[in-house]
Amino acid sequence: MTKKQRGEKGGPKIRIAIADDHTIVLQGLSAALKDEEGITISFVAQNGIEFLEKLKSKPIDVALLDLDMPEMNGKEVLEILLKKYPEICVIFISMHTNVQIAGELIQMGAKGYLKKDCSVEELVDAFYNVLDKGIHQSDIVNEALLIQVQKNHKRQEAMAHFNFSEREMMVIRLICSGSTSESIADRIGLSKKSIDRTRSKLFQVLHAKTTADFARICIEKGLYQPINMEE
Repeated sequence: MTKKQRGEKGGPKIRIAIADDHTIVLQGLSAALKDEEGITISFVAQNGIEFLEKLKSKPIDVALLDLDMPEMNGKEVLEILLKKYPEICVIFISMHTNVQIAGELIQMGAKGYLKKDCSVEELVDAFYNVLDKGIHQSDIVNEALLIQVQKNHKRQEAMAHFNFSEREMMVIRLICSGSTSESIADRIGLSKKSIDRTRSKLFQVLHAKTTADFARICIEKGLYQPINMEE
């Protein structure tokens, strides 16, 4: 359904929910969107837990999430929505302008990423684009996608060089993210003994002695890209 069709008087509206821990931001966004014909705000929340609780009784089409929130941040909310409410399109709105953050969130399954100084017009366009096109390609998202392509190329080269499998790459990512052998085994569906063997092999191949050393080497060689919460 096009933006014009959604915006027609009496036609279906995009149901959105906003989560941000700053009251002034919630009030500002609500005021800015209240006169948009094709949009209705189903609810607002000041953290991820409140957002998910309200979502149980108030269905939405699009979630507009702040990245940094107390109790449960936007990234954690996204992970839950992808599992329990995959039909909801998620757009992040944040003060962070680091394209690495945007890139990882888009790769996870977010459909858009906007800076908090974006115009109301772009915000409204984002709602329509994520529903009609599956993504809103803001400048920061376009840059993040380009960088991600480059990183993926570097990752493929590193995999080929070390002859790592996709399963080994998953173990690398989980180790670098701080997961224990037990949690990795549960996640992948293998025994702890099997994960320990894989871990030992990876450390030996990369000449790493500690987990911190392992993570550093993996980042340097393009085998792992952590999310960076700094500006």
